[in-house]
Amino acid sequence: MGELNPQPLPPREVAVTVHVPGDILGNLETFQKVQASIFDRFGCGNCNSGIQIDWRRFEEFVVSPDLELQPVLTAPQLRVG
Repeated sequence: MGELNPQPLPPREVAVTVHVPGDILGNLETFQKVQASIFDRFGCGNCNSGIQIDWRRFEEFVVSPDLELQPVLTAPQLRVG
């Protein structure tokens, strides 16, 4: 019987970019829920499984005809599928 290779598996070389609003990035409990959801998506709810995650903060604004800058208010998104 052959010996087991004690070395870990190589990384999966998957890179993911996640665009997140600032209020989620600023709340550790909420951020950890989002992070766990990303981990689940790739098959491991407790670790990143070698996936490189690039977190990007986004903010959206709209300019009125009077040239006033107003933030875009986001609503909860519905998941389809």
